[in-house]
Amino acid sequence: MARRKRLSASKATSAASSSKAKSSEGSLSLWQTLTKPQKTNERLKPHELTFLLSTLSTLVDNGVPLPKALATLAKEQSLAKHKNVLEALRRKIESGMPFSVAIALFPHICDKMTVNQIRLGERSGTLAATLKKLSSSRGKTAELKKDVVKKLSYPGLLIVVGSGLITFLLMYVVPVFEETYESAGVPLPFITELLIGVGSFANSYGWMIIATIVLTSVAIKQLRKRDDFALSMDRALLRLPLFGNLLRDIAVLQLMEVLENLMEAGYTLAEALRETADSVSNRLVRKGVADLQAAVQRGEKFSSELERHEGMFPPIVNQLVLVGESTGQLTRATNDICEYLRKEIERKTNLMVASLEPILTISLAGAIAVVLLAIYLPMFDMVNTIS
Repeated sequence: MARRKRLSASKATSAASSSKAKSSEGSLSLWQTLTKPQKTNERLKPHELTFLLSTLSTLVDNGVPLPKALATLAKEQSLAKHKNVLEALRRKIESGMPFSVAIALFPHICDKMTVNQIRLGERSGTLAATLKKLSSSRGKTAELKKDVVKKLSYPGLLIVVGSGLITFLLMYVVPVFEETYESAGVPLPFITELLIGVGSFANSYGWMIIATIVLTSVAIKQLRKRDDFALSMDRALLRLPLFGNLLRDIAVLQLMEVLENLMEAGYTLAEALRETADSVSNRLVRKGVADLQAAVQRGEKFSSELERHEGMFPPIVNQLVLVGESTGQLTRATNDICEYLRKEIERKTNLMVASLEPILTISLAGAIAVVLLAIYLPMFDMVNTIS
């Protein structure tokens, strides 16, 4: 009996200790899970990639070995979430792998075109200069985009605030006055009845309007995956009276920036055009680039083919390319074209904003005035009747 009690006590102690060990193991496992550094494949944001290229070019140009430069970048607070990737890059380069091959193993860091330019910079021994050119080009593009967005933000804010105010008046203010006038038996003018009808429709079917807008946006996004629809839509966008030329200049600037970088890195014109096509967002301009590449591949002059697409490229682009071809300085010509297009985009943005602001201000003020007049006009009639 005593032996059985000792065995039972021993089993209980063993079970308790096993349970405690499992509990401790579970807690440790949970702690390791919570504290374990997470591997991330998050794509670098444009400004992060620009900072990475700029800092690398500065460090390498001043004699810092590439692995040491990457180790320094891994300690940067602004790149903390990409520390694991930068450390992995450093280890691969220390093992003897070229930088372009190593960075190509992480496609979420940068695009294929950037990798190709880095590879050419390595082969020619001008890696620091290539990185500096890439960061400078990306910085100018980001600055221009920021400037355009900043200038267009005020008209956009006017539209959002004005539309929201008018919607609020129609859906919540007009119905209150409708009940007041109905109980007082005041006859309503046509404009008031019209706005009451619009407000009633918005209250009843507002969700359908929002759903239609959302579904239309999704449908357009899906249809743009079809090349024929995207091509027709982009062609229509370039024909818009106010935005068309601006969108065309942006697409041509995308083309010329990449073309300049590739030609400076050592690509021939035909090779650069072939690689550049995917960098252009507008499908019509992209198709034009494919035609240009095919013509240059056949041995035709670049300037002659540009003249055949004169509606797609500004006239000064054709002239600068013609001069660049005749002097043998086509790369310099593409650089001048980029500078010209940046100034043109800024000028056209300023002109567009200067035209839109007064139109939007007057339109929204007039719309709000009409709504307020429709609300208070029956009240004046009611006051006159009482008097």
